[in-house]
Amino acid sequence: MGMFESYRARKAVSSILESPSPNTASVIQATNSLKKMGAGAIPYLVDALQDGIHVDLLESVLESLVSDKTLPYFVDALAVDDKAIVTAIKHILSISPRYDVNLLLDAFERVDVRKEHILEILKNQGARLNQKEVLERLYQGSSNVRQVLYQLLQQVGTEAMVPDLLIYMNSDSADTRFRATKLLSKFSNDTSRNALFKVLGDSNKNVRMAALEGLAQLDMPVPSQPICKMLGDPDMMVQSKAIETLIKLNDAATVKHLMEYLQDESEYVRRAAVEVLNEVGNTSAIKDLLMALRDQDWWVRVRAADALGTIGGPRVVDAVLALIKDKDPFLRRTAVEILNTSKDERAFGSLVEALQDEDWWVRERAADALASLGNPQAVKPLREMLGKDSQTTQVAIRALASLDDRSSVRSLMQLLNNNSTAVQKEALKALAKLVDENTATEVQEAVTRMIHVSDKEIRELASETANEMADRFAGKTQVLNRSQVDAMRDRIPSEPVPTPTPQPRTVIESDTFIDADKLRPDEMIGNRYRVIKRVGKGGFGTVILVDDEVVDDRFILKFLNPTLASDENVVQRFTHELRYARKVTHENIIRIYDFLTFGRSYAISMEYFASHSLAEEMDSDKPVDIRRMVKILRDLCSGMNMAQQAHVVHRDLKPANILINEKDVVKVVDFGLAAAASKMDSRITKTGVLVGTPTYMAPEQARGDNIDSRTDIYSLGVIMYRIFTGRPPYEDKDPMSTLLKHVEGKARPPRELNPDIPEELENIIRKAMQVRKEDRYQSFDELRRDLDALLQRLS
Repeated sequence: MGMFESYRARKAVSSILESPSPNTASVIQATNSLKKMGAGAIPYLVDALQDGIHVDLLESVLESLVSDKTLPYFVDALAVDDKAIVTAIKHILSISPRYDVNLLLDAFERVDVRKEHILEILKNQGARLNQKEVLERLYQGSSNVRQVLYQLLQQVGTEAMVPDLLIYMNSDSADTRFRATKLLSKFSNDTSRNALFKVLGDSNKNVRMAALEGLAQLDMPVPSQPICKMLGDPDMMVQSKAIETLIKLNDAATVKHLMEYLQDESEYVRRAAVEVLNEVGNTSAIKDLLMALRDQDWWVRVRAADALGTIGGPRVVDAVLALIKDKDPFLRRTAVEILNTSKDERAFGSLVEALQDEDWWVRERAADALASLGNPQAVKPLREMLGKDSQTTQVAIRALASLDDRSSVRSLMQLLNNNSTAVQKEALKALAKLVDENTATEVQEAVTRMIHVSDKEIRELASETANEMADRFAGKTQVLNRSQVDAMRDRIPSEPVPTPTPQPRTVIESDTFIDADKLRPDEMIGNRYRVIKRVGKGGFGTVILVDDEVVDDRFILKFLNPTLASDENVVQRFTHELRYARKVTHENIIRIYDFLTFGRSYAISMEYFASHSLAEEMDSDKPVDIRRMVKILRDLCSGMNMAQQAHVVHRDLKPANILINEKDVVKVVDFGLAAAASKMDSRITKTGVLVGTPTYMAPEQARGDNIDSRTDIYSLGVIMYRIFTGRPPYEDKDPMSTLLKHVEGKARPPRELNPDIPEELENIIRKAMQVRKEDRYQSFDELRRDLDALLQRLS
């Protein structure tokens, strides 16, 4: 602009500012003049804004001058240090339709213009923005610009940008995926919801958290099952966000999905599941959940009960109080376990009633729970339990001692004459705690009489207790001093007072391996498992039958031999594989319970089944009862079908792993062991653990190809061949030669070796033993149906 034009512009602006009214002829003339001047007048009009006179008129003139060409003048005005000017310019640019608002995006890069000014304008002009261009700048611009562009899209973004967001959610940049996820959360539609579910598995925890937040804010139904999976997220912040999201969604179906996480090995996951349950579960749903525990293994039930009891809220307790009176003993046991850890005073009355339960577990855990509550009103019903069976009496003694019930001292003294050494020990321990000055002399006299019993441990405990009282009450009561107690101990009668049952010797857990071959009956393992007998020994280790004195049940402990147990990688593999094997629950499958640690020794606990192996029957000279054996094989297929449905492959199905009891109930044992061994290196294989047995190994297993349940079907076919012909189909001194014969598949027809075999049975055996997996039975259920049809014809 020339000097003359500048003079005219200043004069026109001055005329407006000096006029008392914006409607005078001179102001109208000045306004028209400024509009005709165009861009050159803008700086003068902008400066005039700071005077606060006729602002509306000045803004109107400036707005008429806005264009793509003049936009830089207005952006420059946003950089001045005058609030009145900036406020007016923001208003003008926020309402003017005369320019391309996308040009303002460049202003974000200017350091002299505050980004929030541009952001405010663009939010107001959002409908005119090119969202795709904003997205491109968001993911390509400088870091100081990305945040404001993100805020802009949060305000003005529409569903039109969803397709582009889906692309950015696959970016290699975690920050890009994070921002795309946050933006996608704005839109409540199926596309957005499905995309948010997908990124719940993102490798970046911030992205996973953003997805959870987004799902929580969608204004549409959101299934809770995928979110429940996040309760097992390794990051605690993500896990907490999953809890928060599930609670906010409050989906009625959530409770049934929590079952899996209540039984998780991680305490954090179990607690997360209970936190959700406390908020979204009603009494009916919690009852259903507890009933579902019935089908779980005992260690799962213990974990779930602990989690429910430790942090279970009022809803959990209300449901449990109803179940403690259920006619189902399992539900009562589960309920009392939860109450035992909840320590909720409302349970007191129910726990007292449970002391009379017909189930010993319920009675004893109720006693423990009452002791934990510390309510002195529990003393009377607990004292009534004394003198009953040994286990009940021991629990009552411990409970009374926990309640500090000194009034029970004389009752406990009488129990020193009990015929159970375990009861005597508990009574001695309780008396040491409950004795006071009023009973010290009397108690010490009773205790010293126990110094001469035959049980060494009781003698030592009695002597220690008597000496402790000598120290505590010396000078206060007429108790014996230490010297007198020691003198009594030294005067051992020629015939010690007998005790009925010697205390089993305890195997001490240490840094050495437990030699399972040397375990003897009545020895204790880990102060919990009493050895009953050695059952056998195999490639994996020694098999011991034990009595679990905590749950009063018999189990099998299969100790891994030292070669396996000394390799940490091997132990980890066994643990991993057994986690899958124990999912198989069927009456014809031996249940695998847990992987136990005793110092540096490891054992697998499993169901005890009084039986003999099929191998023992096959080695006998007894003739084969075809109908009986077909029935056994049919039942075996039922169990193996359940394993097939769980995608668990046995890998080493053979007669030694098939157990039969006196009633011809059949069970398969050792699921998971061969699976674990298959992942070991050659060092392990050389120690004698052969992955599969050559006599029963399928061709694909011999070749090292992929295996599935049809591999087990082949092994069962070989077993059937041997049962009904008296010999295996392939046999050679060299294991590799035997494997090669399986691959060639040229076994003699079974009826050539035993003409008494029905033709239908021969066809079943030959089909199960086909070299190609595709030519065999494709499922155990299909094989079972053929055996069932044969059984009906044999009948």
